[in-house]
Amino acid sequence: MSNSRFRDRMLIYFLTVIVLPVLTLGVLGPLLYSRTVSELSAVHTREMVERVTANLELTIRNQEKLLEMLLLNDALQNFFVEEISTEATQRLLDLFLSTAESHPEIAGMIAVTENDRVFSTDLQRILRDPLVTEDWYTLVRNNETEFSLLTRPIGRNLKNNSGIESDEIVSMIKPVNHPDTRDFSGVLMIDLNLDYLEKSFERLSQDDTGFFCILDGNGDFVYAPVNPIVYRINPDWFSNSNQVVEKTINKRGYRFIFTESPYTGWKTIGVYYLEEALQPVRFVQVSALIITVITIALTVTISMIYTSAISKPVMNLLSVMEQAGHGELTVRYDGRSRDEIDELGEGLNMMLDKIEGLLQLVYQEQKSKREAELRIMQQQIKPHFLYNTLDTILWMAEEGASDQIVEVVMALTRLFRIALSQGREIISVEDEIDHVRSYLIIQKSRYEEKFDFEIQCPEELYSLQIQKMILQPLVENAIYHGVKEKSGSGSVRITIESKSGELVLNVTDDGIGISEENLQRIKEGLCHQDHGSDKTAFALYNVNDRIRLTYGENYGITIRSREGEGTVVIIRHPIIADPE
Repeated sequence: MSNSRFRDRMLIYFLTVIVLPVLTLGVLGPLLYSRTVSELSAVHTREMVERVTANLELTIRNQEKLLEMLLLNDALQNFFVEEISTEATQRLLDLFLSTAESHPEIAGMIAVTENDRVFSTDLQRILRDPLVTEDWYTLVRNNETEFSLLTRPIGRNLKNNSGIESDEIVSMIKPVNHPDTRDFSGVLMIDLNLDYLEKSFERLSQDDTGFFCILDGNGDFVYAPVNPIVYRINPDWFSNSNQVVEKTINKRGYRFIFTESPYTGWKTIGVYYLEEALQPVRFVQVSALIITVITIALTVTISMIYTSAISKPVMNLLSVMEQAGHGELTVRYDGRSRDEIDELGEGLNMMLDKIEGLLQLVYQEQKSKREAELRIMQQQIKPHFLYNTLDTILWMAEEGASDQIVEVVMALTRLFRIALSQGREIISVEDEIDHVRSYLIIQKSRYEEKFDFEIQCPEELYSLQIQKMILQPLVENAIYHGVKEKSGSGSVRITIESKSGELVLNVTDDGIGISEENLQRIKEGLCHQDHGSDKTAFALYNVNDRIRLTYGENYGITIRSREGEGTVVIIRHPIIADPE
């Protein structure tokens, strides 16, 4: 029955060690891959959005430069000032025709003076009403900017001779001022064919999983492909600065990545369907699931074989140990496999041979026993503290706080490195400070704003030698029995100074303090090594006993406290110079 239980436990251990990593790779791997693909899709879309925006800005800037270049023509300048001759009119006509021929993106050009004189090769009035009273004209006249951009100028009193409608163009208008008086003289306008822009979008367009669209500063579409999703897009979604929006449309999740051009005020929006973008990941996930199931099945079978082979010699060894435990010290383990279990059996045989001598040695070395007991008490802090720290790291991992995890793990590493100290019981003051600071960093990560801490020590004391781990237990007391129980936040302050030929270490907290009755009992306990059943001040007694056992009764701990105000623990330690 015992053999069966041991074998079952071994099987569980094997499966835990092997299956958990397999499950982690089989489950988390595809999830991480899915997240990576999602991030890459977002990066790709953002790059495409930025390229579209850059192309748009370049196109608009080129048209603005073209307007400026046209206005350098003498015939055009004179047109805005006065009636021009037939020869000047021909030159102006040649200018417009050659410009339109060399710029296929231009749907039409028109010059309008303040007294409603009009010149154009492509545009003409629909009605006889003056153009200078049109909204688009008065908007430019009242606008102090040097360049205006109007999208889809529907309703204006102009038609294009080529049949291009107003909702198929973007108008770029530049105000013209009198060369001498600088008064407003009229406007020069170029209509840019949206078909030209659409072709450039198509070259940069997303794959089948998405598309691009463009909104102007008023939230109206400058460009949008034929797609039913377009008509459900709300311009208010893009009013914030996050540049990434996820929305559900027709029960399907879509991600919108957008950027706003500071030059045009337009927003370029990249749209893609999340599920279709992640479709390649589904095959990987299914494959990983199948491989995981097969691997687990093989692992269970092999683990059962291995656990049976391991459990048999272990149970033989257990039988020998049980007999020895009942006083049969002549029994010995007889192994034939010559593996680690046999080495353990031989070690048991040697232990049985020497146990009587070891027991006698234990009785004779009472002082060594006492020191060993104190070391054991010192180590009792570690399992509980390590569990809490790992639990904190786990919580941070779940929150995705990678920077905090690095800080806590580094602090934990320093904590145990100094605690081990290659078996030395005496370390430098600097190492002791580093040890307690690492402990406080870890506790600070758990309790966050519950407390602050401060450590003060002159640098000239760093090289002095001190018993290790005498500050950490006291700081732990200050946190758990002081500031933690206090309403609101508190503080822990550590000071180290050389005073009257001694090293004096103070641990001060502004926690709940200690009642007069408990304080008196603790003071009495500090004066005696036999503390009876009093476990309330275990850390104080432990540190105090270690210091007194090593350096004598003149050193150790004293304590002051006032209930509701805080506690001060003072350590008096001999000054020990660095032997090096």
